Amino acid sequence: MKKIILFLSAIAILATSCGEKDAFTIKGTLPGGEWDGQQVYLQTLDGEWKDRVNIDTANIVDGTFIFKGLAKEGPIMHYVVLNDDSEKMNRPVSVVVEPGEIEVTLDTISTVRGTPINNAYQALMLKADDISAEMRVIAEKARKDTANSELLASLEKEYDEKNNLITSGTYDFVKSNVKNQVGAYILSRNYYRFSVDQLKELTAAIDPKFKTIPRIQKIEATAAALDATAEGKMYTDLKGKTPDGKDAALSDYVGKGNYVLVDFWASWCGPCRAETPKLVEAYKLYGGKGLEIVGISLDKEGEAWKNGIKALNITWPQISDLKFWDSELASAYGISSIPHLVLLDKDGKIIARGLDAKKTVEKIAELLKE
Repeated sequence: MKKIILFLSAIAILATSCGEKDAFTIKGTLPGGEWDGQQVYLQTLDGEWKDRVNIDTANIVDGTFIFKGLAKEGPIMHYVVLNDDSEKMNRPVSVVVEPGEIEVTLDTISTVRGTPINNAYQALMLKADDISAEMRVIAEKARKDTANSELLASLEKEYDEKNNLITSGTYDFVKSNVKNQVGAYILSRNYYRFSVDQLKELTAAIDPKFKTIPRIQKIEATAAALDATAEGKMYTDLKGKTPDGKDAALSDYVGKGNYVLVDFWASWCGPCRAETPKLVEAYKLYGGKGLEIVGISLDKEGEAWKNGIKALNITWPQISDLKFWDSELASAYGISSIPHLVLLDKDGKIIARGLDAKKTVEKIAELLKE
């Protein structure tokens, strides 16, 4: 009997030590004491990483709240949300639940710190916020002086360099955490930033248990599509409808003796509308003289698509399946943001993709001079 009691005691001690090893505590504070009596929710993602679901509730007392639990499944992305409609703090605050003490300060600018991944993620977000603020200043400068082409080129280069800093920081964080849920989830939110080689590298390293998540499956499909439509590869045909409802295909225009510029766009896309005038001018210069443009629209409403074509003075052929971001035409080329231009040679080989309108038009001018 004594041996049995000792054995059970040892099991109890082991269970307690394991529990302590996996234990997490979230200690939260809020400013001013005005939030006392309200509730705070701890939320996690649902099984498909689409929606947030409540898993715990805490009351705010003397400007503080606390959550405790066990992080047995490794680091998991959670959210702390106030039960309040105030514009001061109406956004969920991302918190990585992992073993240790996590300190959360909820304010107009919220902070999370105390454990390794939270510290790393907080540093990434703060740096990204600072760089994004710098990018907004650069963009404003560009809007104020559109006539100075030399200045615009310099500002564009600076803007791209800043954006690349965010991308490289995000890539480093994801790579360090890609085997856990946090890294995989951040990848699913930022995959559009990465090259096809980076996507293939990162998705290959993801824990197999996350590969059933639709968001991860979409990334793998995007990487495959990008690889299949990379520069140097032959084009992938696209089939849809014209604005007047007739069947049309990209192959109707490729291999007919012209360079073909495939313009992925939508009438609802502000950056697309800003870039389109450059393409309109290029089509006036080179349309019928060695260049054809084919628009592939990610619109979801036929009338909006037609109105956009008319308002922007677009005269080149248009094709769409009117499926918005579920467009099979866009997914065939791994398109995750628009505008996106793909330039084909006279035989249908992809010469360039992902260039802005200005650089694409310059490339077309070079080709047609040869």
